[in-house]
Amino acid sequence: MDSILSLTGAQWTKAPSAPQHTETLSTLTDCSAELIECLALRGATSIAEAKEILSPSIEHLHSPSLMHGLEQAVERIHKAIDKGEKVRIVTDYDVDGTTSSLILQATLRLLGLSVTYHIPNRKGEGYGFSCVAAQQASDDKIGLIITADIGVRDHASVELANQLGVDVIICDHHLPAGESVPSGAIVLCPPQEACSYPNPHLAACGVSLKLAEELLRDHPKQGLIIRSLMKLVAIGTVADVVDLMNQENRALVSLGLEQINQTRNTAGLNALLEVSGATLGAVSAADVGFKIGPRINAAGRISSATTIVDLLSCKEPAEARKIAKQVESLNLERRDIQENLLEEISSTLLGDDAPPVPNVIVVAGDEQRGWHRGITGIVAARIRDRFNRPALVVSYNGDTAVGSMRSTPALHSVHLLDSCSDILEKYGGHPAAAGFSLPTKDIESFRERLNSKAEEMLHGELPPPSYTADLQISSDRLNVELVDQLARLEPHGKGNPRPRLWVQGVRISSTKAMKKVHLKLRLQGARAEAIWWKGAQYEQALLEANTVDLLGSLQINTWGGRRSAQFIISDARLN
Repeated sequence: MDSILSLTGAQWTKAPSAPQHTETLSTLTDCSAELIECLALRGATSIAEAKEILSPSIEHLHSPSLMHGLEQAVERIHKAIDKGEKVRIVTDYDVDGTTSSLILQATLRLLGLSVTYHIPNRKGEGYGFSCVAAQQASDDKIGLIITADIGVRDHASVELANQLGVDVIICDHHLPAGESVPSGAIVLCPPQEACSYPNPHLAACGVSLKLAEELLRDHPKQGLIIRSLMKLVAIGTVADVVDLMNQENRALVSLGLEQINQTRNTAGLNALLEVSGATLGAVSAADVGFKIGPRINAAGRISSATTIVDLLSCKEPAEARKIAKQVESLNLERRDIQENLLEEISSTLLGDDAPPVPNVIVVAGDEQRGWHRGITGIVAARIRDRFNRPALVVSYNGDTAVGSMRSTPALHSVHLLDSCSDILEKYGGHPAAAGFSLPTKDIESFRERLNSKAEEMLHGELPPPSYTADLQISSDRLNVELVDQLARLEPHGKGNPRPRLWVQGVRISSTKAMKKVHLKLRLQGARAEAIWWKGAQYEQALLEANTVDLLGSLQINTWGGRRSAQFIISDARLN
């Protein structure tokens, strides 16, 4: 790794090339050298593999029959149809959960079932399929519960449902290695040991689609219905940050975006796209990740995710616009709460009398004073990015505290939390992120023990942040043609981020600060505008340098019908 630190204090390295593979792929005459190198970096070792990455299609979708438990699930649902049972869909309150709910509701109603749905309230009921939901289903004379994006770890709730005479089908994907699934349910979950489905990385909305596909096998319009439902799968898959180098996930997202961009959408989806600022007919995975997904999540974070179900089910344009405005209002409220909390935490950590920032940042506050539990994860991510340390944001209300953790590559979230398992009431997650709850009285002990464990894991030294570049290029390659070539790698997301470019030896012609926070740069030789969001603080240093190296990504900027290349800077080094 290059030991020179950048303006942000990061180290840069170039991803190792694979010359033998780039040579093999060089016969792809419609691909630039940069695109070929990116294909090789993404694992393409042959022309056939490269074409698979570049052309996701319906042929990349696997048969639902390969999923363990699916046959039994279909059989149980047909039994519900025959008996005229009432069915309830119970899902998480995030994007994956709400899109799964909509997929399952639409499918079961097509089959003539009486369907209701339940989405837990984050504040009142908390995450997961709860015993409260199981009891309520029994009270409502429900014969079958189908969960999605929750359930696979909710053993007690499944057991209670069974005791109350309610059967359970689970559509989930949250199963840590070595954990068993509830024995009293039919479980559709690709990561489970008994399942040999070829794609263990499906989001819950993808699992729900597989169930829908099999249930509608004999429906005369099955193909059209499944294609339409892929819109929801694309949104849920991108927003849930699952692997987009997985070929089936890439196909689901590509096909779903294609359906969205044909603009034959419900009034509700069109209204959501409009308030999100996404361009009808040109919606991308980035739009889903940064515009659409956050607005859907805002409803579940601040109020109730049922607002999203109402919106995306709405067929009347006027009513849809009304609900979409409510969603936008919730999103703005979420932003205000988030920014206020970020400012409060940053002031505490950087105040004149503040102690040195610890290796693991644990901050806590009263939910009644604005520390809203629905935004702890977003705030933790921002704090982590700013300080290059794991950040845990805890919201307490009385004796109970709940929180979210976002970590760095050097420290595994769950392994850190394992060191405090005796005081945690509940926790779980993956290397980069986790959620947890604990008694309020134990927060200080929690902070001390996490930092002690981090010291042990880091051997006393916190590594600087690091970036890996896909390509090293000169500024004259920053143009629309390169953007269009690299866009063939879409959809971008986890596992397949937008290619990071290391632009070497750049001369800066001029700079312009925007709102005293952002920075616009003119680069000699480039046919692209350069923007550094929140980079105004580096303006003088960049102007005084002879040449600089820039790190960032290329995208298209469309304004007034004109397409131009835009280079989004994430870091810089002075030469």
